[in-house]
Amino acid sequence: SMSVGVLHGGKLALERLIDYHHARADETSLAAAEIELKDLLQEAHPDFKKLQRTVAKLEMSGKEAEAVTILEKALEKAQNENKQHEAYEIQMLREEMLIYKGDFEKALHCKCLDEEDISDARRPLYKAIINVILEQPKEAFSNWEQFNEMQSNFLWPPDQQDAQLYEVIDDFDKFVNVVNLLKRDIQETSKRKNNDDRATNSCTN
Repeated sequence: SMSVGVLHGGKLALERLIDYHHARADETSLAAAEIELKDLLQEAHPDFKKLQRTVAKLEMSGKEAEAVTILEKALEKAQNENKQHEAYEIQMLREEMLIYKGDFEKALHCKCLDEEDISDARRPLYKAIINVILEQPKEAFSNWEQFNEMQSNFLWPPDQQDAQLYEVIDDFDKFVNVVNLLKRDIQETSKRKNNDDRATNSCTN
């Protein structure tokens, strides 16, 4: 289906990568995202496209850690109930959050990235992103090529962003540039959070 193509073809994940620097939702929407995430995960048949957009809002509001915690609880529940498809999709959402949280090593060693039974272009895409960030150019290029090959099997509905998306798919150097911008952003956010934490601690001591 087209929606599976958008999800497993990596289109949403790639859009997130490109939009990262200028994507801003209104504050009310961001504030509600945590509740929204919990509500969506409670549904009998979660809508994973909606979930991916909701975790994006949490990331935008600097709540990646909260998103990871919520997703890990939901993952445990899905695994206990033997809902394998749900468990896999939740793992992939957590994977994205770990990347945006800056937890690259943990993200790289998630089991979902080795899941070969499901055709999902996000796996090599996430691996390629992590490889670029961890300065592993050979692995990055190999995974980027695999992503390229896999995403071409999925039907992506056309939209205005496609030109930019396809540039990142067609040109490895452009992909690397986009990921390096992301890396810089994550590092700056991390520094800012650490400084805020230090300031808070010095106020309370």
